[in-house]
Amino acid sequence: MAKVKTKRLTAADVREIRLELARIDFAEYCKLRAPDFYDLPDRGFLQLFGYELQGFMESDDQVLVVNMPPRHGKSRTLTLFTEWLFGNSPMSKVIIGSYNEILSRTFSKAVRGGIQTEKFDPEVLVYNELFPDVAIKRGEGASDRWTLDGQHASYLATSPSGTATGFGCSLMIIDDLIKSALEANNELILDKQWSWFTDTMLSRLEEGGKIIIVMTRWSSRDLAGRALQYFQEEGWRLRHISLKALQDDGTMLCPSILSRKAYDDKRKLMSAEIFEANFQQEP
Repeated sequence: MAKVKTKRLTAADVREIRLELARIDFAEYCKLRAPDFYDLPDRGFLQLFGYELQGFMESDDQVLVVNMPPRHGKSRTLTLFTEWLFGNSPMSKVIIGSYNEILSRTFSKAVRGGIQTEKFDPEVLVYNELFPDVAIKRGEGASDRWTLDGQHASYLATSPSGTATGFGCSLMIIDDLIKSALEANNELILDKQWSWFTDTMLSRLEEGGKIIIVMTRWSSRDLAGRALQYFQEEGWRLRHISLKALQDDGTMLCPSILSRKAYDDKRKLMSAEIFEANFQQEP
């Protein structure tokens, strides 16, 4: 029998394989771009989050609602997802709605900065190595509104106190609108947020567009809760993911982010209603 010759993969071969995988697999993109945060033994829930985001975009579903505990990487993952989406679909038009103008612009700057980062350290991977044909259009790089080369409009950051006039979107992202128990218990604020979502944001969604709502729960009448009820009743194609800090089997969702001791300490100090909503997604 003739011997089959095999070629030993070089470091350059392995690197190119990882780059190609990251271009088509968002969870792998996260591990390659931020290994110190994503490529850890107890971050499987973030890999699940990544799979769900990509799967949602590739499906015919219209709305994705994700509920997760505080400080578990929601905004960071959405930032990377927006980068990755533009790499694969440069014609996408994204609106991000956050708690206020400061946070929405911070989100915008993070995405824009990730795309624009230049390579100085040979050991650090930059966006251009993955998606060399994607760049911010010169003169179109404002902190809250910018455009990719070859496009008319790509990204808008806004909030309930901001504006979305003149901008349509193929993807709308809502990221954590409530920041305190005081707001969660204020019916006027909750009603204003829902009106902003229905009267302003939904009017910006183009035909065939998709909605991603990612929130820590606070109240049964928060935007995530109302959206789940509304879209189910209206027959929209809806996905819902709810991740508890303390799992049903007694393990923590991510011990390195929130240990069982820290969880129990917070439970002793916080009101039962807010604690169950924030950490167990049970408002």
